[in-house]
Amino acid sequence: MRRNFILALALLPCMASAAPEQKHGLFWYETPPKAEEANQDEYPRPVVPDADTLFKMHPKQIKKLLNDTLEYAVFALTPEATLDYYKVQDAMRRKSAAFTNLAGYVMLQKPDLNGAMDYPVTKPGNAVRAKQLDQQITDKIRDGKGGYALLYFTQPNCPYCVQQSQILGNFQRETGWLIKEVDILRKPEAAAKFNVDRTPVTVLIKKGAGANDWMPVSVGIDSLSNLKGNIYRLIRQLNGEAAPQQFYMDESQTNGFYDPLADKKI
Repeated sequence: MRRNFILALALLPCMASAAPEQKHGLFWYETPPKAEEANQDEYPRPVVPDADTLFKMHPKQIKKLLNDTLEYAVFALTPEATLDYYKVQDAMRRKSAAFTNLAGYVMLQKPDLNGAMDYPVTKPGNAVRAKQLDQQITDKIRDGKGGYALLYFTQPNCPYCVQQSQILGNFQRETGWLIKEVDILRKPEAAAKFNVDRTPVTVLIKKGAGANDWMPVSVGIDSLSNLKGNIYRLIRQLNGEAAPQQFYMDESQTNGFYDPLADKKI
């Protein structure tokens, strides 16, 4: 009897380890727990004040409220939450419209802050502006004929050089400028001096000046009008009439609306 009792005790751990494990999942007819719904208290509805209060709020406050109401409207998906968003948007729209109207009013009160004087936006104004700029470029290039020249760097078997040669030929016939063509293969020392390793490149040089008084005016094929504009601007640079910060300005814009160095010595 005692021996049977001891044998039963010895078999208990084996029986326990052999017990079947409990199965989990849909295959074993177990219903998964429901996902907890978003807590409304965690994402409260933003408080939207009345229209007058909204209009007087700081733009940063309105921007924040606009974002909050949009997020809540997408979260809640109710007509009331969506209406809140558009109430805030309407306040932002009205403040923007008010500022736009004030800007037009102030620009007429303070012409010195209005760029229309230096850069007209109307068709008649653009025609006058284009004629004025063209005359300034023509006069500057004519006056620079005796003090400046062009070096044109080229090389054999350069198809772009053929087209650029024709453009430079037109420029020479119009202005009478001296243009010297330089083959970089035959004169590599000249190419090295002006940092030219590809063609075509056109360089403006100041006659009788220092070794550093030169600037490239075109790289690759350039139009005649753009070539003239660059020559005009670089002559002003080399003459000390304009600073690099004023590169795209013309003479009539000095100390004007578009002059970043207005009322300052160059």
